[in-house]
Amino acid sequence: MKYSFKLFFLLITSIALLSCNNNDDASNVNNTTTNPIIGDWLREDATDSFEYHIHFESENFGKIVTMVITEDNVISSANPFEWTIHNEILTIIDNEDFEHNTTVEYTDEGHLKIEGFSDLEFTKQ
Repeated sequence: MKYSFKLFFLLITSIALLSCNNNDDASNVNNTTTNPIIGDWLREDATDSFEYHIHFESENFGKIVTMVITEDNVISSANPFEWTIHNEILTIIDNEDFEHNTTVEYTDEGHLKIEGFSDLEFTKQ
């Protein structure tokens, strides 16, 4: 009886350990509802006549909005993209299916740095 209990315990323990993987790691999860990257980010070189926004929306979609503001009108463009984050690696796939892989970093001031995508920081709006 003791042998059967030990064998049963060993079997259950083995199954439990083998069912774990790195997808259970919180830093590895692409949680699109609580991820701090979600929102509207304005690039730090914005002026009264120029703005560059990157919007990270839930469900792994987003858009890059560029606006040029003149006295007479506003010229803007919005380019959609898909995104994922795994282990601080951001992948952006633009509307031409070009894939950008880069790191994400948040500064002490709360700014967003996207290495290789922009040399400038973004501020959440």
